[in-house]
Formats: sequence, structure tokens, C-alpha cells
Amino acid sequence: MAKMRQNSTKEVVIRKTFVPRLWEEIDGRYAIAKEIRRRYQTLKQDTGSSKSQQRDMLCQRAVFMGVCLETMEVEAVRTGNYDAGVYTQMSNALLGLLKALGLDRPNRSAEDFQTYLAERIVRRIDAT
Repeated sequence: MAKMRQNSTKEVVIRKTFVPRLWEEIDGRYAIAKEIRRRYQTLKQDTGSSKSQQRDMLCQRAVFMGVCLETMEVEAVRTGNYDAGVYTQMSNALLGLLKALGLDRPNRSAEDFQTYLAERIVRRIDAT
């Protein structure tokens, strides 16, 4: 592996080959992995993003940014460390993703209350 120095004293390792890391590889036993998957599935259902790979990719990015922003908020309260520029930029990027996906949850029409309940049960089963 090649090594490159940035302006700091830390060395950055550049791999010779690209090794993709995908969300599907995350160990599902960790609570954070479960929560990210739950948020992803909810956003995907709410936005109807199973229609295309592109919308699915936007859902993945939006969930990740949401978790990053939430983490920044918790750290700001806990430690006082807060970078307003990074937070604002990430918030704006998340807003752009959500606008592309559609900010509002689409209205679902159900024939009756029993049909609505049956659909909710199926969605919960599919999410687990």
C-alpha cells in the first residue's frame, strides 16, 4: 500500500485496490445497525423508494446523514464541541436529499380500517 502525507503529521494509507463496503455487510447484532436499518426501511417505505436504485441510494445517504447529525447534536450537548459550519452544511445536504425523495409521507389509501391494519402488520413483519 502506498502512503501519502497530508499537511498534518498523520499518515494516510492509500490502498492499491478498491474494496467496497456496503451496508448489507454490517453485523446486524449491533443496536446501531438495527436502528439504521429500521430508519432506512421506514424512509424507503415512506418515500416509495423501492421504485428505483437511485432513490434507494438517496435513502441510504439520508439515513446516514441523519445519524451523523444526531450524533453531532448529542456530542455538542455532552461535550460542548460543536462545528456550526459542518453541521449547517450537512443539514443542508440532508434537506436536499429529503427534497429529492419528497419531504412529506405520501397518503396511502386503504379500503377500510381492517385493510389498513393488515398492511401495517405485513410491513412490520417485513421490517424484522
